[in-house]
Amino acid sequence: MVPIEYETLIVFLSTSIIFIFVLIFNAIFKKKICAVCASVFLTWLIFLVLYYFGYFQNLLVLALLIGSSASGIFNLLKEKLNIFKLPFILTLLTIAYFLLLKQIDIALLIFNLILWLLFALIFLFSKNQNLKSIFQKLIECCKDW
Repeated sequence: MVPIEYETLIVFLSTSIIFIFVLIFNAIFKKKICAVCASVFLTWLIFLVLYYFGYFQNLLVLALLIGSSASGIFNLLKEKLNIFKLPFILTLLTIAYFLLLKQIDIALLIFNLILWLLFALIFLFSKNQNLKSIFQKLIECCKDW
């Protein structure tokens, strides 16, 4: 087993090598796969499997890579899906947390479900003209960033 102080270097080196392979793949097969997204995703997937089998220990670097993918998914889909931003990003981060924890945290799952329900109710109540301006500010939070 590799000492933990070298694991981050190995992960970064692996990400760089996978990045080059994705660029080559794109060139050969005329694809437009984001090389950064694919290399980060494939790296954390490989090292997550190694972690599950006890061959990798550095959860911090895994969390950073998985968080990067969650952020990328959020940025890619937030406008296309036209859904609530806060519950969406927290759901993605919850999934990442579950992957690292290797089990489902029921309290966190319930929190996410309640948050989605709360935002859905806010959206429904925002149709009321009196409450519309208040709820509209909540729904469109961060839209002008």
